[in-house]
Amino acid sequence: MKHILKLQRSIGLALFLALGQTVFSQTTLAQTLAQTNGQNGTIPYPGTIQSLPVAAPANIPTPQVSPQSPPPNFPQTEALIFVAPNGIDDPGSGSAITPFRTITAALRTVPAPGTIIQLAPGTYSAETGEEFPLKLLPGIKLRGNADSKGEGILIKGGGFFVSPTFARQNIAVLAANNAQVIGVTITNSGSRGYGLWVESSKNFTATSSTFINTTHDGVFLTGDSIANVVSSQFTKNRGSGISAVGSSSGDIRGNVFDNTGFGLSIGQKSSVVVSSNQIINNRNGIILSNVATPSLHANTIANSQEYGLVILRDRSGNQPNPDLGTQANPGLNIFKGNKKKDINNTTGVSLLAVGNQIDNKRVSGPMELIGSVAPPSTPVTSPVKPSKPPVKKPTQSKPPTKKPIQTKPVPKPKI
Repeated sequence: MKHILKLQRSIGLALFLALGQTVFSQTTLAQTLAQTNGQNGTIPYPGTIQSLPVAAPANIPTPQVSPQSPPPNFPQTEALIFVAPNGIDDPGSGSAITPFRTITAALRTVPAPGTIIQLAPGTYSAETGEEFPLKLLPGIKLRGNADSKGEGILIKGGGFFVSPTFARQNIAVLAANNAQVIGVTITNSGSRGYGLWVESSKNFTATSSTFINTTHDGVFLTGDSIANVVSSQFTKNRGSGISAVGSSSGDIRGNVFDNTGFGLSIGQKSSVVVSSNQIINNRNGIILSNVATPSLHANTIANSQEYGLVILRDRSGNQPNPDLGTQANPGLNIFKGNKKKDINNTTGVSLLAVGNQIDNKRVSGPMELIGSVAPPSTPVTSPVKPSKPPVKKPTQSKPPTKKPIQTKPVPKPKI
């Protein structure tokens, strides 16, 4: 009986994935980034950014559906609710054959913890009936395609949420305890738009997803959130890829922050662990402020327009105390090719960094660098494959129209 049930679910999922093949168009945003206030040591919290010109964007492909990609192989051991842009929001919908049209309708069924809301390729926006922000429920898994980091599965939009810590904000998705976001693309092009907002949620995970073209931050962690952001991609966000404030903690690991304003902004009392990330081609790699105590290990911080790592003192005279490596646990960070300096410590207080790859001459401010070695000479490039430019068909120009030559009549000779 179990084999028959598994076969039925597999057939249903295959049919569902076949129904949802739609292509979406991506909104192109102005290439501006947030500016930090260097005088008072603040990071760009909600509502504080200003527009600045930036370098040309990195060659990261705009998400689109690839008909050649095989459908992902999903385990069928948990409850599933299916959603597709060509579905119907009717009572009784939610199967692979008759999916819901919107994530909003799927959430209104109040699914039990552990339920997977499976998204077909396509765009989920206000135009398709979504009501933003999408408020996840405890224990729910919102899943697209982890193998492609959500390519072609776009959640696009935003709505107002009153944050207990930062008042009214424009966000696309609100996290919940023990919930997961897997294999989707999230964008919010509205005014001061945030992609994913995590407000004091516990054990929340975002993995194998793409956060692109938000007008503020891709992910915002606040309150006493405990969140894991893993194996995801952040690009072309105007503020920061991730901001972590409040007393937030958790694991930020194995992500790519490429041409996304400030790669990470970490402030207040946040103690997130930032490890094994590629933080490249941003205005500044990482900004630290207030009394944050993040752990920074095994990251590549390269090719920033200004600084790789900036450490700021706040108005009260407090400064962050990051873990950049110890004798027992070396930092293993690679700093390279950041235009102004690799590290800019503006606090006036010496900080310890052990076992990193950095040129000691490219450090500003008091730093105790122990066991440092020169970074590798090979250039650091984006791990994301650039998209192929469209092939332009040669235009056939029409031959110029020849104007008839007008000649003056020859006068007849007089006889």
